[in-house]
Amino acid sequence: LAAANVASLDPDFDPPAQPAAKLSNKQLKARKRAEADAPPRLAVEVAHPGQSYRPDEEHHQDAIGEALSIEIRRNEAVEYKAKPISEGMSAFTRECIVDSDEEEDSSDEEEEDNNNMDSATETKIIKRKEKLTRAQRNKQKRVKAEQTLLKERRQRKQFLHQANEVHLTNKVVKRDEKDNRERQLEIAKLKSEKRAQPLGKDVWSALSAKDPIRAPALPVALTAELKSKDGNAGGGGLRTVTPKGSLVTDRLESMVARNMISKKKREGRRIVQGKKRP
Repeated sequence: LAAANVASLDPDFDPPAQPAAKLSNKQLKARKRAEADAPPRLAVEVAHPGQSYRPDEEHHQDAIGEALSIEIRRNEAVEYKAKPISEGMSAFTRECIVDSDEEEDSSDEEEEDNNNMDSATETKIIKRKEKLTRAQRNKQKRVKAEQTLLKERRQRKQFLHQANEVHLTNKVVKRDEKDNRERQLEIAKLKSEKRAQPLGKDVWSALSAKDPIRAPALPVALTAELKSKDGNAGGGGLRTVTPKGSLVTDRLESMVARNMISKKKREGRRIVQGKKRP
């Protein structure tokens, strides 16, 4: 109240402003780091030359081709979504199943017949194991010892062979490490190139690649719409041009691409399994 009374008496009186909030050194460093690491942003993207009301013929065809690619991608996505997951078994699969069933039936019948015949004619003979003599037992021990020595000799030879191939293994490991380093450098280069691209560029292409069904169409006039009343191509005027697109949609999509706002998630129809409506 006192400041208001002084201001009414003295028009040149400047009331003191509210002091700004003081930030700590940690907060200031965090802000500077965030500003330095923030990707570049493109507030207003320059329109394609073919989107002008009097475009060059070549540029106009390029713009129409870009719009056509977006629509083709949309139609392909719609067809893929409407296509059933499975069209049933093919004729070849059905024939294979029928043939296999017939073969199984015939084989089962043959096995049953053979089992019946074997059970009727065959008698199982159990041969008693003979007792070995001392010489035979000694011979088995000698053979077993020779096999153990042979196995040890093979293992020793394999170990020496592996020791002799250490330089080859080192060469393979070095080559793999070199390929891995080159791959990591290529990935880092691609990431830096992607980080260097400004946000808000090529909004229509990015939207079409992310969600081709709901992506808006590229605003570009057709060739027939650019003709003047006399029929001359490229002779249309600014007053007779047909509006294309929406400025609100353009601004909203640009702000979404620059991470300034977030889109509302569209939730599908909620379905509860096991319940039926009365």
